[in-house]
Amino acid sequence: MDEKKKNLFSTVVVSTIAAVFIAVAVLVLFVPRVEVKDICYFICGFVVVLGIYMIVRYFMTGGYERLNEYGFSEGVLFVLLGICGLVSAERIAASFLTALGLLLLLSGVIKLQYALDLKCMGDKAWTGFFVVTLVLLGCSVSVILKPFEDMGFYQNYTAYILLVDGIVEIANIFYLNFRTKAYQQRVGKTASGEHLEVYEPKKQEKDPEVDIHIRPHSPAESQDSQKKPEASAGSQAADRQQEGIDLLKKPEAAGSQAADRQQESTGMANNPDGNPEL
Repeated sequence: MDEKKKNLFSTVVVSTIAAVFIAVAVLVLFVPRVEVKDICYFICGFVVVLGIYMIVRYFMTGGYERLNEYGFSEGVLFVLLGICGLVSAERIAASFLTALGLLLLLSGVIKLQYALDLKCMGDKAWTGFFVVTLVLLGCSVSVILKPFEDMGFYQNYTAYILLVDGIVEIANIFYLNFRTKAYQQRVGKTASGEHLEVYEPKKQEKDPEVDIHIRPHSPAESQDSQKKPEASAGSQAADRQQEGIDLLKKPEAAGSQAADRQQESTGMANNPDGNPEL
């Protein structure tokens, strides 16, 4: 069972309990013919139905296949409490207002946690809910302690507190759900932005050596680059011309060397003894 379904189920249960509080308060205040014992039967029957629904829901949703699912245990507890209340409704009616005070105390503690949840989400309205909850907690304690001698006033006082508590409970649970959705959306957007910032690919830094080779030349550099090929071409032409002149001079030098060798051979023929001429 995902988190959304759990939150929806909790909202439905708390809202139903608050509606029962309002209904009981209306019956006590505006329908005097209804006896307290009948109201006890109504509340205990509702608890039994709620427990049966939780047990059926546990098996229908496959809660037995998951960990930390207590729907079956909670349902059994509600069924047993409701049956006990139905059996001993008359004795419960004798201390009915005290039992309502205990329920009010439990409801106030739950609303106190709701106010702290709003504070955790940064909602400014948490102060108002917190103050109202403290007042209702004080009233529930006064109902349990039973400081009033007039039973009629004590009954009406408990019924009014029960009515206000039910209305505040419904307003609190719906406002909390609204603020929780907005908070989750805001946190989700923030988390996605941080994710993009962390995993954003970094820009590659330019290699300075590559930048030197590929950067555009300035006008002066362009002129120098144009002059360099002309100078190299002129020097190459001068070298080739010098090589041609050297090639032309080489046959003349070779001819003079041949004439010297011929003259030497002629002198040796005229002077077979090898004596030098005087």
